[in-house]
Amino acid sequence: MEAGIALLLTGAVADPSAVVHAVELARRTTGILHTAYKAERKGEEASETQKQAVSLLSTLGDQAGVRIHTHILERLTGEPLIRFLCAHRIFCLVLGVTDRKGLKRKSAWVNLLRKQLQTEKNWYLPVLWSVIMTPWDASTLECVIFEINGRSRAVMPGGSSLADGERADIFSTVLQHNKNE
Repeated sequence: MEAGIALLLTGAVADPSAVVHAVELARRTTGILHTAYKAERKGEEASETQKQAVSLLSTLGDQAGVRIHTHILERLTGEPLIRFLCAHRIFCLVLGVTDRKGLKRKSAWVNLLRKQLQTEKNWYLPVLWSVIMTPWDASTLECVIFEINGRSRAVMPGGSSLADGERADIFSTVLQHNKNE
């Protein structure tokens, strides 16, 4: 199996920003994105928030040419998550948090996860990369939506698109915005 990026959909307010980043990272690397979420209740597939994130993910993945693999885990921690990361050769984990306090907690959690992976016999990397997204403000979200819509309009009926230099790049825009904050 080819290595890929994992996106954890937790129902956080920042799931949409995490989706955009995960798709862009996958597009720039392996072209493979594994998304995982935990079913809300036994027998239930996904919450409404998760369904919306998966829909956004599907749209962006199609536009970017990224293969999306969706997985439902019994929980997004511990042994089920470690098995998932090892089985799919995940080298980067992307997830969203609700606020800055959540960012500190998730950063500590990811560091613990890295330590657990180092003791796992099926783990093959020296370190797991991670991207933890906080929610975007309204102006950034508006900018991203504008660029996503521009991308979908940029594809002509014959399948050609704008040259790479002319094409809007969501990832760079968001990084620049975050740097300016």
